[in-house]
Amino acid sequence: MTQRRRDAWAASLLSVSALGSAGLAFAVQAMLARSLSSSAYGQFAAALAVVTIIAPAVGFGVPSFWLKAYGTEGWAATRWMEVSVRFIARSALVCLAAAALWAWLGTADTHTGQLLLSMLPVVLTQGVIEMASAKLQLEEKFGRVAMWQALQHAGRLMLVLLCWRLGSNSESIALGFGCIGAIVTLGAWRSVIVLRLGAAELVGHGPKPVAASGVDLPTPSSAELWRNVMPFGVSSLLFYAYAQSGLVIVSHLGTSPDVGIYSVAVTILSALYLLPTVLFQKLLMPRLHRWAASGDERLERMYRGGNKWMFGTGVVLAGMAILLAPVLVPLVFGRQYGQSVNVVMLMALSTPFRFLTVSASSVMTTRNLIRVRNCCATIALLFSVVATVIGVSVAGIMGAAVASVSGEIVWAVLSVLCARHFLAATRRKPESAAGNQPFSQDTPLLRSRPIPVSVIIPCFNCRDTVGRAVQSVFQQTTRPQELILVDDCSTDGTRELLGELANQYPANWIRVILQPRNAGPGAARNAAWAAATMPYIAFLDSDDSWHPAKMAIQYGWMQAHPEATITGHPVAQLDPGERADGQPWPEVCAPRPMSRRRILFSNRFTPSSILMRTDVGARFDEAKRYAEDYFMLLEVVLVDGGQAYLLPSPLSYVYKAQFGAETGLSAQLWKIQKGEQDNYLGFRQRGVISPVEWLCFSLLSAAKYFRRCLLSRRFT
Repeated sequence: MTQRRRDAWAASLLSVSALGSAGLAFAVQAMLARSLSSSAYGQFAAALAVVTIIAPAVGFGVPSFWLKAYGTEGWAATRWMEVSVRFIARSALVCLAAAALWAWLGTADTHTGQLLLSMLPVVLTQGVIEMASAKLQLEEKFGRVAMWQALQHAGRLMLVLLCWRLGSNSESIALGFGCIGAIVTLGAWRSVIVLRLGAAELVGHGPKPVAASGVDLPTPSSAELWRNVMPFGVSSLLFYAYAQSGLVIVSHLGTSPDVGIYSVAVTILSALYLLPTVLFQKLLMPRLHRWAASGDERLERMYRGGNKWMFGTGVVLAGMAILLAPVLVPLVFGRQYGQSVNVVMLMALSTPFRFLTVSASSVMTTRNLIRVRNCCATIALLFSVVATVIGVSVAGIMGAAVASVSGEIVWAVLSVLCARHFLAATRRKPESAAGNQPFSQDTPLLRSRPIPVSVIIPCFNCRDTVGRAVQSVFQQTTRPQELILVDDCSTDGTRELLGELANQYPANWIRVILQPRNAGPGAARNAAWAAATMPYIAFLDSDDSWHPAKMAIQYGWMQAHPEATITGHPVAQLDPGERADGQPWPEVCAPRPMSRRRILFSNRFTPSSILMRTDVGARFDEAKRYAEDYFMLLEVVLVDGGQAYLLPSPLSYVYKAQFGAETGLSAQLWKIQKGEQDNYLGFRQRGVISPVEWLCFSLLSAAKYFRRCLLSRRFT
């Protein structure tokens, strides 16, 4: 399954889960409204709103920080778990104490306070579910993420149905909510323990090293953890506070029936708001962080396209809510909530603005802009609180509805303006730094942010050369985001050297994968490919090197031409003592497209020249140790229909003859020829090439083999 199909499946699963969770939550509120009097329902909703406001403070941004930490440090991020668990325990005690204090001093009546005390365990539930979901997101187990999203609501619905049949009161339901919260919390906490022990099945970071990679990194202090998680926690707290602030104000300034009527509208809107929240936070957020860190233009494309799509979707859903409210509200919640229809119809106008806010503010979760996002949310919250107090005092719950819509508009406008400003500022920085100067040896490229490329170097008994290859990657004027070294069971000390290299360069830039058995360069590249986290992937043989401008030229062109699937270039031969960074600055020319016939005629894409999209379906043939790179190229062009381009200037270097060398894979002329012939025959048997093509190109390949033999004076 290709990456795009996996993404589509994950998005569909999470969307269905979100809709299911919203449906379950909606059903719970509807059954509560039907089984309780409007006054009792208002008290219950007020107590639950307090719990919902306090709950995000448990862990206070830790799950979001875990996603960031494991994404950048890999297995080494386990070092954050001990201090995280201590932080979570302390924040949980503080939140429970705050909820109990609120029940004693902050509720409008004694009965609401008793309901709040009965639901105290629910304070912990949502935070622990988010922690379990973070662990499952790291493992890409989206089915289980969906399960945890729906589990609590499903248990609540079963409880409410049972209490309705038995005629139980609100006290019994609140106690049941508390029991369900305690059970779900204990179950979800098991995932946190697994992560703490380093036993999670991380995806995208290779096999777990024998020695934990976090041992060489300092153990963070509580103060360091707080500095990292605080912005994420504030963001979550502001989001929930904004969502529930209106209900809390109505519960204090209005009557209990008013709270019940307003709660119906809040319940319906919460179901509508779930779609963009899940889409951006569960699926897109890791990519937004990656694109922002690398300066990928897709961040801005997503921002512009996402804003338009989300606002349009919000308009459609708002229209549907306005049309269906007069029918569905009395039908679902009961006729006693007929006054909620007007409130729902008015508050539905805020839907497109909330969708726009989620899209625009997601961009400001990246880099250090989350503080700007929090400022926007704080201003919107303060405006909404003041407007709601004035609105309720003047016009009751209809005034609260008007204030809610006004607050959403203010938040959306602030988010869009700030996101647009900072995106424009980021876009101007590279332009002002690099200018419009052409590439030349006299005007070298200025180093910029890391680019979203994973570089893969397969290693086998290459202790004397792999350091040179790694250094040439590090010296790129636009440095790739990550370098993955794959040891294929070397016997000359290469494996130990790779660990030393990882410590010599910036932390977490080099990742080392150890193959369980010697399986050849194709299997080594595929293993690293599966662990790569960037949207582009490049290959470098352990005895080759790159010109410092290779990535700037090659990635720069592919970024401007997203239709390109794979690019390559010629290679040049250097003497063993020559340095790649001492070669003339290459001339920058547009690459030429490679047709089907050119690809079949000759493999001009040596591994060290390739830069390609990570999401293609083709892979190296692990059964081959020769011509496995040509097999991958043929798969990309002939099977996947990818577009291939060849740059004219050599941007990588070899230090021995490409064919007929004394050592290495290139020394085996006959095995290389046999690998090519096997490729042609295999694609012929699959019906990818015609019999005529197979015959012609097989004969041409044989002719090239004899030419190589004559030039190298070797036939094996």
